[in-house]
Amino acid sequence: MKIKHAESKEFSLRKGKNKKLDSKKSPLRKLMNFFIFIFSAAVLGYGLVTFFFQTVTMPGPSMEPTINDGDVLIINKIVYVFSDVKRNDIVAIKRMEKDKYFDVKRVVALPGDEVSIQSGKLMVNGKLASDEYLSVNGDILNKGILSETITLGKDEYFVIGDNTSSSDDSRFKSYGMVQKTDIRGKVICKIKDK
Repeated sequence: MKIKHAESKEFSLRKGKNKKLDSKKSPLRKLMNFFIFIFSAAVLGYGLVTFFFQTVTMPGPSMEPTINDGDVLIINKIVYVFSDVKRNDIVAIKRMEKDKYFDVKRVVALPGDEVSIQSGKLMVNGKLASDEYLSVNGDILNKGILSETITLGKDEYFVIGDNTSSSDDSRFKSYGMVQKTDIRGKVICKIKDK
């Protein structure tokens, strides 16, 4: 029994020594943990902004009154990796000729859809499209290429601004249909009004 007691005493002495060593390293260890936490948070924040979310400033009046010129928006950049673009989504579009510029428009027609403007109203697949957002100034006066019915090709999307009288969009040959690769994200919220 004396041997057992001695082993127990030896064990408790080692434990005491370890506590003293830990208390000496504690401020340094806390400081290292703090810097690791800050570094990890910075890397995570950068990753979220770079790969998942981004802020975009609304350029011009083409989406009024839904979104005003100068409003700051957050776009989800990864949503369309896991899901399809849907009709009425408001999207940020990267235009090749404009390096640091995003257009913000509403998707009104999807690949394979037939689109036209008849009597000032947008028609998709022969049915009146929801004008809850579109044609805020009344009828669509400038038909552009939609004076005839057009059929969208594979990966082509037809986008239009809510303020149809002041929007450069898919109705015009200079803008054209938008490819899925040009859609950089879905607008998920407005964080700052102009």
